[in-house]
Amino acid sequence: MNGILPVVGITVSSSMHNGNLSSILNLAYSKAIIKAGGLPILLPSVDREAAYKSLALCDGLLLPGGDDIDPFFFGEEPVQSLGKVNPQQDDYEIGVLNEALEQNKPVLGICRGTGILNVALGGTLFQDVGSELKNYIKHHQEAPRSVPTHSIAVVENSLLHDITGRKTNLRVNSFHHQAVKSIPSALRPVAFAPDGVIEAVESVNPKQFILGVQWHPEELNDTPSRATLLEGFIRACHANKKRLQ
Repeated sequence: MNGILPVVGITVSSSMHNGNLSSILNLAYSKAIIKAGGLPILLPSVDREAAYKSLALCDGLLLPGGDDIDPFFFGEEPVQSLGKVNPQQDDYEIGVLNEALEQNKPVLGICRGTGILNVALGGTLFQDVGSELKNYIKHHQEAPRSVPTHSIAVVENSLLHDITGRKTNLRVNSFHHQAVKSIPSALRPVAFAPDGVIEAVESVNPKQFILGVQWHPEELNDTPSRATLLEGFIRACHANKKRLQ
């Protein structure tokens, strides 16, 4: 890519650190965006209007992993096995996502970010796949974060299929217990784990780069489920930058 590198806004959560309320984000996200050819800008959850203005400077949006999503946002009561939630962060990220869609920015959701994408557009989640599904595989691995531990089947003729080298099977890492359940009309499922859990969703509009993956490509080594996926996102951000110039 020539010219100024595309800028990617990454939403950041707030948490206590050394006695101070701090903005927290795994460094792997920023490193992965830089390696793929982009420049990261962090969007802390302190002021939604400020985030909207910052987003106007960005060429794409990345929604990272994090805590469970509060089932209030998809009309359910919490199950016993629901993990830690932060409804203020959920509300913030849903708002920033909707603004990104309004501004027609490319969007990539990772793990929790996929759930935010699905819920914001009207879908629901399994709050805990272990207690809500039968015959499920291990979706929260104990292997190192850089190690892929299970396979997924990728739907042909999808954005995910195209940007990962037209591969119909990938190996991915896995650190979740929530997962996509019902899908809104604006999205479609494009990858599945062997137990049927949805591993990726994307826009039904082929002209939009809106993609959510349940795994953590930023943590993997240079495999199609990491390198080409992130590079495809950065290409879409670069195309958006050129469109607006």
